[in-house]
Amino acid sequence: MAKNTFFQDFLPKVCPGSLQRIENFKSRFVTSRNIDVWLPENYDGKKPFSVLYMQDGQMLFDSITTWNKQSGDVDDVMSNLQKSNKIKDCILVAVWNGGSTRPTDYFPKKAFTLLSDIEKDTIHQQLKRAG
Repeated sequence: MAKNTFFQDFLPKVCPGSLQRIENFKSRFVTSRNIDVWLPENYDGKKPFSVLYMQDGQMLFDSITTWNKQSGDVDDVMSNLQKSNKIKDCILVAVWNGGSTRPTDYFPKKAFTLLSDIEKDTIHQQLKRAG
């Protein structure tokens, strides 16, 4: 898989908790991509935790590692929500997008087939303009 960003090889810094990366995870449905798994401070692998999946995972944790120097700081948000008992204990699975294949990866095939020819052409033209 082509590198999405210069910082792909650097694991984002998270606090609290820890981050593990699965590189170039293969799929039959979309291009290979990295997956980052955030584990909260209280995760010990002994009790069950819920799982939250988020897309565009390369943008979620550390602004130093993102192309636009912005991030969702979800490690801080999730930790605060769990500590205040507003959500159940959970881990976060951050699925990176496929870079240049992002638009087609995220656009549902069934929905696309229901569009008119004019609507399909409009989408194709917009994607071409966007590169």
